[in-house]
Amino acid sequence: MTALASLLLPLACTGDYMPPPTSEGELGRGEFIYRCTGTSDALCPVGAQQATSFPQAVALRGEFGLDYTYKEEFDGDPLPTLKSSSSERIELTNGIFKGMTEGYTAILAVSGASEVIDIKHIRVAAVDHLTISQDQIEVGPQVEVEAGRTIKLTASPQSAQDQLLGGSLDYWWTSADTSVAKLSGAGTDDLVVVQGVAEGTTEFTVKVGQVTQSVMVKVTPSMTSGSASDSDGTTDTDTDTSTTGDTSTTGDTTGDTSTTGDTTGDTTGDTTTGG
Repeated sequence: MTALASLLLPLACTGDYMPPPTSEGELGRGEFIYRCTGTSDALCPVGAQQATSFPQAVALRGEFGLDYTYKEEFDGDPLPTLKSSSSERIELTNGIFKGMTEGYTAILAVSGASEVIDIKHIRVAAVDHLTISQDQIEVGPQVEVEAGRTIKLTASPQSAQDQLLGGSLDYWWTSADTSVAKLSGAGTDDLVVVQGVAEGTTEFTVKVGQVTQSVMVKVTPSMTSGSASDSDGTTDTDTDTSTTGDTSTTGDTTGDTSTTGDTTGDTTGDTTTGG
């Protein structure tokens, strides 16, 4: 049984465990694990503490986490510390990596004796365009919502090669006419709740850096009276349901990741984090 498998076996017994997204190190001694660090990473579903996949690339200025686990044959070796080979290209602060320059940068797994025991090259790419989806389906130029009800829209950063980019980013959503439809919340995550106010049409725009994408929102007359609810069965409020709280750690696999440079060997014996 591998180190990671033995660590997570008790969790797998609950029936709702999903293995974290991993990518084998280039020196073959273990695997790098991609970790969510915020509420606006396109690879991290709302409410989840781990990503759906290891990214082909992370977004420029995007923040992300990495952990490391040994293969079974190297169990018992002291856990390494993860470092960036160039802080000008990928910055590391308090266990959080941030893409600073486009291109590939090596992330190093370094032993206590300063020996590089494994490597993973991470590609950083600029956000070329954004897509907007509803219920995981990319929308057309216009979406509809009934007055008094809500819909959820999600923006996804894409590279010039149409690759979904990882990394937590700063989003900014706006409504051109809040008397027709408005944001329910701050509108600073990739996912937002749009509330229909009155019959009409208005434009919603999402911005990441200098990249923007817009969609028209048509509000249709209310077909019901009294308190309305959205398609998920939740009543409309002005509370931002697009955020999920602190998802900066993956308690399942990494243990305490709050201290930069510390390994988690005395907690799990199997996994280490960036530091």
